[in-house]
Amino acid sequence: MGIGGDSTVTVDVMKALLSMQQFVLLKNYGGKEIVRSIQQTINQKHRNYTGIIPCDGLYGREMNTALIKILQSLEGFSVEEATGYFGNGTKSRLKKINSSNVTSYEEWVWLAKAALNCIGYNCVQNYLWDEKFETQLSSFQKEYKISNTKILDTDTWMELLTSKGNPNRKAQACDTRFEVTAQLLNKLKTDGYEIVGRYLTGGSFKEIREGELNRIVSGGLKYFPIFQENGRDISEYTYLNGLEHGKKASEAALAKGVPTTVIYFAVDMDVYDYQVDTHIIPYFKGINETIDPRYSVGIYSSRNVCTRIAEIGYSVSSFVSDMSTGFSGNLGFPIPKNWNYDQFHEIQGYGGSWDLDKVAYSGRVEPCNKVLPKEEYRAEEAMFINWVKVTEKDCLKNFNNVMQPWYGYSFVTGRAILEYLRKPTYWEDSYIGLWKIYTPETGFDEKEVAARGICQTTCEKQPQIKESVKSFEIEHMSATALGYIHWGISDNKGDYSLGDLGGWTLDLLQIFGSYTREAKNQDLESWLKNNLGNNVDGKGFGYTDVLADAEGFLLVKEMNSRKSETRFSESVSKIYALEKNKRIKMFYKERFNSSKNNVISSFQKLADGIDIGIIENIDKNMLLKAANSDTLPTKEEAKTLASVYADFMEKC
Repeated sequence: MGIGGDSTVTVDVMKALLSMQQFVLLKNYGGKEIVRSIQQTINQKHRNYTGIIPCDGLYGREMNTALIKILQSLEGFSVEEATGYFGNGTKSRLKKINSSNVTSYEEWVWLAKAALNCIGYNCVQNYLWDEKFETQLSSFQKEYKISNTKILDTDTWMELLTSKGNPNRKAQACDTRFEVTAQLLNKLKTDGYEIVGRYLTGGSFKEIREGELNRIVSGGLKYFPIFQENGRDISEYTYLNGLEHGKKASEAALAKGVPTTVIYFAVDMDVYDYQVDTHIIPYFKGINETIDPRYSVGIYSSRNVCTRIAEIGYSVSSFVSDMSTGFSGNLGFPIPKNWNYDQFHEIQGYGGSWDLDKVAYSGRVEPCNKVLPKEEYRAEEAMFINWVKVTEKDCLKNFNNVMQPWYGYSFVTGRAILEYLRKPTYWEDSYIGLWKIYTPETGFDEKEVAARGICQTTCEKQPQIKESVKSFEIEHMSATALGYIHWGISDNKGDYSLGDLGGWTLDLLQIFGSYTREAKNQDLESWLKNNLGNNVDGKGFGYTDVLADAEGFLLVKEMNSRKSETRFSESVSKIYALEKNKRIKMFYKERFNSSKNNVISSFQKLADGIDIGIIENIDKNMLLKAANSDTLPTKEEAKTLASVYADFMEKC
């Protein structure tokens, strides 16, 4: 306990013995030696005010209350008056302390150092105003976005000992459930606010109104989006609700013209630590699986909940509900490292007409300063992009440790994931085993093969994404992309590369094979126009086939332009953020320079046999097998096939 003395059992000692309090360092739970030492000093010197507090090294509710009681004792309050509640009386007796007057306030300096050490600022725990203390004090003021005075003033004391800090300090940001009318906007600007948080959904009163975001931006303010539909019942925070809310928030944001930014999902209740595991983590897992890739996931909650969700990678930014000083997740916890907004005071009847929350702003994530045209949410694309991001991240975990034999093999991640996604349709004995010959799963050495195997195993542990996506063909796209990865992309827009064999050229041959088997007596051009790109039955080259060929090419081209470890997910995000027809249109431009003649030229050079280097028409049998046909198209038939294909892409 730190109290020393003999074996006398006082009332305080007996109370501690009969409690669940811990008096050994709980290192496995985050306990720190410096905090335990401070706790022992409190018990030794201040227990007439604080009683005996735990000595477990954890900065929690009891210790936070004890520090406030010590402050109140230094301010001259009696034991009965020192409640541990930081009210106006406590605020009124605060001392402004600096290096010049410190000799009169040494106990106050010890208290300030104790508070700093509890939240992770390393100070020598004594009564001296040393250089390191002033440096750490300055760092604290900068991190918590209060005036960087380098002295112990009112704002600093209140920020050290309460989650909301000084409610009277100026705020750059705010949030409100009220529409930002022209009148409210002018009031906010007059009072120095620059950023306003508004709700994406919530009915006719709370929700962002038609034209409101344009009014905010044109009026000189910026904004950030909040999503809140859960009440204050922990049972509402489920994985399934997370899936629904990720989708709903995305739909609302896109419909209202919100540009790429962070959406803050609210957990507006006092959540205990164990409930983070049972409810909040599954809820945010669901959100991450369905949120549109143009947006990132943020969280509005108490300090502890925000920190825990950030640490597992389910949020990129925090909007902290520090105004709720009684939340167990705020008392005794440092502000999250990724905090962007900090809600610290509610003003009821602001301007006589509105309610407003004052919010500090860290500057880590820029607020929105524009409104975009309305767009639609594409659920399956969002699911696929998010699946790729998670899978790639999990694969890379095994490559980023220099002590592992696969360090430096992150370049195989995208290829390995594609190899997993193309199976079983484009592997083993399908297409007479041609895919195993065309895109074999080999590597430069055994370690590369093993690295790809690790990624494949990781993929198998993820949710089954291919069964969830129906509007585009992940397997087909992956096989096409692997062809370009293995054999490259043609520099000549009017010629083919061996990489094209796994994509559009193969599909044109397949639809020609269907024609020779089913409709040889019909006009080829008319038949193609009825079937190529058809959504129901494309005879081997339907709409999803055209789309998959485009996606595979665009994906590899985009990957080749990037150098980062996450180039695969970055490329998937860029390509699948486009509407389906725009992907096809982009492929037509990037691959053929939007030229029908280039499509014709490329296909005619292939249709009579595969060329390798200067040797032409070296292999016709492989093409016949791919087409499942007895004959290859004549030059004129090849022209017709390519022309109809080009016309289809042109009209997308």
